Amino acid sequence: MAKSPDVQLHISPAHPDYADALLAFELENRAHFEHWIASRGDLFYSKEAVRKSLEQAQWAAHARTELHYLVWLGEEIIGRITLRGIEREQYFKASLGYRFSARYGGKGYASTAVNKIIEHALTELKLWRIEATIIANNLPSIGVIRKCGFTQYGHSHASILRNGIWMDALHFEKHAKQFDDGKLS
Repeated sequence: MAKSPDVQLHISPAHPDYADALLAFELENRAHFEHWIASRGDLFYSKEAVRKSLEQAQWAAHARTELHYLVWLGEEIIGRITLRGIEREQYFKASLGYRFSARYGGKGYASTAVNKIIEHALTELKLWRIEATIIANNLPSIGVIRKCGFTQYGHSHASILRNGIWMDALHFEKHAKQFDDGKLS
């Protein structure tokens, strides 16, 4: 019998105490991430800078505007998931972002973790809509988002500047199923 991809997988809120583990994750995956997103610059890759970013994430969580999660496999961070731009009035939405270790790609960890965060956002946080924007040629990320039940609702051309090149972006959404009639229950 094959192991479920979430046997050892757990998710925690980002916390400054995890600076060492997060720095190791970011350093190992820096080139991989910078292929898809803008570089954070050399100054980010220190324990002090990572700790400060985790403190800022904690402040944003306290303000309830952003939620930052760390995805662990045993004692190692293998991914980060963020819900940004949380709006709890009128729109009841958030924007999803994630990044996962290249070493663990294709094993189901990303889709398992993203699904858990989406379920939490739609049920516990009572959000109606989760959005995600992905660079059009990031096929692994598009695969994750589709596996998690998102549908594409848009395509913006030359909308993200990455490494000096304007890239197209695809826009995805997922709605809460418990609100099928469009009204809060």
